Amino acid sequence: MLGIIFIGEGITLKLKNKSLLNEILKNPKNLFTFISFSTFGGILLEGALKWFGKLWIYPYFNVSLYLAVFITGFAMYWLMVIESYLAIKMIIDYLHKGKQIIRRPFVFEARLYKFLGIFGLVITILTLIFIFIDYQNSNLVLFSKRDLIGITANYKVNVPYFLLLFTGLWFILEFIEYSRKKTSLLKDIIHSYFSPIGAILIGSFILAVIMETENVPLGYWIYTNVPLAEIKFIGLPILLFIGWPLHYILFLSLFRVLTQKESDGIWEGDLIK
Repeated sequence: MLGIIFIGEGITLKLKNKSLLNEILKNPKNLFTFISFSTFGGILLEGALKWFGKLWIYPYFNVSLYLAVFITGFAMYWLMVIESYLAIKMIIDYLHKGKQIIRRPFVFEARLYKFLGIFGLVITILTLIFIFIDYQNSNLVLFSKRDLIGITANYKVNVPYFLLLFTGLWFILEFIEYSRKKTSLLKDIIHSYFSPIGAILIGSFILAVIMETENVPLGYWIYTNVPLAEIKFIGLPILLFIGWPLHYILFLSLFRVLTQKESDGIWEGDLIK
């Protein structure tokens, strides 16, 4: 993770003289904000996919070690994700000078984002209700020590529920970004600025290959109950590689919502007005 972080830092410093790491470490407030964001992001990721979805276990962990490394582990993890995204996005911008400044929003945008906010809230609440009902019908325990250290309950993951949960949370974040007069991934796409989505697709694929293949011989995390596990890419379930761009989208959006200066390069510094 440190290697990828430093490579990302080197690229962003070279191309735009920007350093996310320097911005985060500039003062205690920025550092606290980033750690709070990364911890909240870790809770969302682990809560939805590890504890609700029963999709992986940590065979070398016990409860004490899991709790001890949670904050520092996810701070490094999310920093790696963001640095990889920013580096690739700046490379794309350098190679292809696309449209990055749009001064006039489309007429329909105000209504669109209000609809997304309401719709996102509704489907998020309904999906959580459906997941809890699914748990009750399966007689599963949400937090179990067995699920952490080795033996997980058999659980048929209801993929549409988790896709709806992702969609609902993303729509809510899109609405918040718009209401705070910040740009967003969807706004960039609407205004034909495609560097961010390109960077997400390329960055998430590269990082997925590095992280997942590195883990295969070590088994720091082991996947369980993954749907369509028989369909593989480089020996791993194809669904893992489909999921990586989704969590890039969600947590880059969350980072933009929860921070100001530190994340101003995520959707090109709010240059699209």
